[in-house]
Amino acid sequence: MAVWDELKGVLARLRDQQPETLQEYPDPSHDEGRQPPFAIGLAPWAASTAADLLARFGDDVDLTVGTLLFPPGRPSRRRPAAPPQADPLDPSQATAELDGPAVVRSGHTLRHGLLLRNRSADELRVATNGGVTAVVVDPRSGQVVGGFAGAQTLPLIVFAVAPEQTTRIPLLIGTASFVPGLGYTVPAGAWGIQATLTLGPDPRDSPRRRTPVLPLTITS
Repeated sequence: MAVWDELKGVLARLRDQQPETLQEYPDPSHDEGRQPPFAIGLAPWAASTAADLLARFGDDVDLTVGTLLFPPGRPSRRRPAAPPQADPLDPSQATAELDGPAVVRSGHTLRHGLLLRNRSADELRVATNGGVTAVVVDPRSGQVVGGFAGAQTLPLIVFAVAPEQTTRIPLLIGTASFVPGLGYTVPAGAWGIQATLTLGPDPRDSPRRRTPVLPLTITS
């Protein structure tokens, strides 16, 4: 319990003073069953905090920064699986574009909007959890290199798009790196984003279609 007694005070201070730093951590208000190593997930930009925790607690903490284990070079058992491959969105059915330029700081998250226009003669229904989540891709190769790190709520919210109408769907853009060689955040530069849309009211059996690669600017 000696390690936990010290660690819970550190976690409580981070939670109260820098709440965006912590993404996953043992609740410091509960002591029962607390045995190291303690899994702690930190925001993609919080590598310095991870270094401080590692220096202080060593192997008693199991640290993740964004989606990758800390320190660098450790294999990541938490790296997100690649999203299921979906066919491209048929432009005769619908087209998608960003609701204005997408610009975000490296390691941070942008809440933006996707404008979906229904080009078909039938109503289009898009099942979401309140929005859609983009992945960051290399616009030259199409490789997925990053995205959102952290928990999301899972309500079912369906957006209906009438024929020849456009609906704005909330779009979540994260810049945590999925590729160890890039570091913990996707670095500054010109990148692309892509989102997979569930075209139907029930996400369990509705077809999925991916948007074209849309432009993303990441700043330092």
